[in-house]
Amino acid sequence: MCNLNEWIVREAFLAYDRGDVAAMMDFVDPGLEWTYLDPGPGNPQPQICHGRGELEKAVRRQADLGLRAELEEVIASGDQVIVVMRTPGVDEYRQRRGDDRTYDVVTLRDGLIVGLYACRDRSEARSLAGIG
Repeated sequence: MCNLNEWIVREAFLAYDRGDVAAMMDFVDPGLEWTYLDPGPGNPQPQICHGRGELEKAVRRQADLGLRAELEEVIASGDQVIVVMRTPGVDEYRQRRGDDRTYDVVTLRDGLIVGLYACRDRSEARSLAGIG
C-alpha cells in the first residue's frame, strides 16, 4: 500500500499518461518551483521555473514532439517522492547523449506538488530526498 504523497504523484502521472494535462495540473500548486536540467551538451546546469504554467508548457511541448514518459518507479519518503521515468527517444532532442531515464524529486505540501527537482542520477535523487 502506498502513502498519500505517493498516491498523489501516481495519480498525477496517470492523468499525464491519459493525455489529460488539465487533470494532472490539478495536483500541482500554482506556485510550483520547478528545477530542470539544461538539455545542452556537457554537464547540464539546473534551471529554475516558477508556476504551474511553465510545467504545463513543458509537458505539452514534450507531447508535441511525440515523447511519452513511462513511469518506472516511485519511492516515497515523507514529503519527498522520487520519480524514475524513462522517455524513449528523448536523446534525439537533447544535445547530449545519456540515459533516457530521469530522476526527479517531487515535494508535496497539503496534498499538492509544490516542488519538482530534476536530478542527474539516482544517487543525487536519493540524497536530495534524504534516503541513505
